[in-house]
Amino acid sequence: MKPLLILPFLVLLASCVMPGSRQGVDVVLPMHFRADVPHVMASINRRAPVPMLLDSGASVTAFETSVATQNAIAAIGVRTKLKGIHGEALASQGMIHTLDIGPLHQEHVNCFIQAGAGSRPGGLGGAILGINLFSHQCSFITYDYRARRVEISYSRPFVPQTAGITRTPFRLVGGIPEISVTSDGITWNAVVDTGSTWGIVVDQATATKLGQPHGGMPLGPGMLLSGFGGSVRADEANARIITAPEVSLCGQSFRGAKLYVMPGPNRIGSRFWHGCRLTLDFRTNTLWLER
Repeated sequence: MKPLLILPFLVLLASCVMPGSRQGVDVVLPMHFRADVPHVMASINRRAPVPMLLDSGASVTAFETSVATQNAIAAIGVRTKLKGIHGEALASQGMIHTLDIGPLHQEHVNCFIQAGAGSRPGGLGGAILGINLFSHQCSFITYDYRARRVEISYSRPFVPQTAGITRTPFRLVGGIPEISVTSDGITWNAVVDTGSTWGIVVDQATATKLGQPHGGMPLGPGMLLSGFGGSVRADEANARIITAPEVSLCGQSFRGAKLYVMPGPNRIGSRFWHGCRLTLDFRTNTLWLER
């Protein structure tokens, strides 16, 4: 389940790259999966590498308190509220002195430290790498679910590798990429959310517009949907699976598509992107999809 999605709610802080850093190079990094969502290994403040959730649906980098303490991430004393899937949560602004992801090196990286206990201590959500670290500086980023690697370019334009690629424009809304999705004449915006384990997720309002305010298959009794800002039981949230006759997104149409009706924003999670190469081209604001 998606542990954290930081939505547009506050002024976002970009990372600061100091002179002499190894930023600006094009790199390919191994990408491993925990709970079906992509992670990369990162060294924080020159400590032993830890897995960080590679989350296109998080606008900023964030840590649980325990992870921040273990990696000597300093709080700078400013408290704020972050808006997540299930409400708001208190957090402190923090500072990472050095962040190393493979050959990429950054210094004085702004982040947030969740106040109190995390949503899933030691698991997903413990360390989240926000999309702003790439969207502010990169030419493009490719999440290659097939080859289990992430490709990051700081200089060259994106060039598709296959003839069968499709594309769609995306918008950065509060720093988070969103695309349009259409079904049965209804169009909505959805977050491109690699940090979610689900597929095509819609909220209750969108499900109602699609003519399915009720029904479908319940996600199951006792299931707890945990996220930044709290948690809720699946049955209390009317979380369920519905089927749409056809859904169009990313320049493709999918018949009999399953939609997950859940709290939080409309989003497209990693279950949909598995088996693909997903590229966010920040030069042209284009999402490229190779299946």
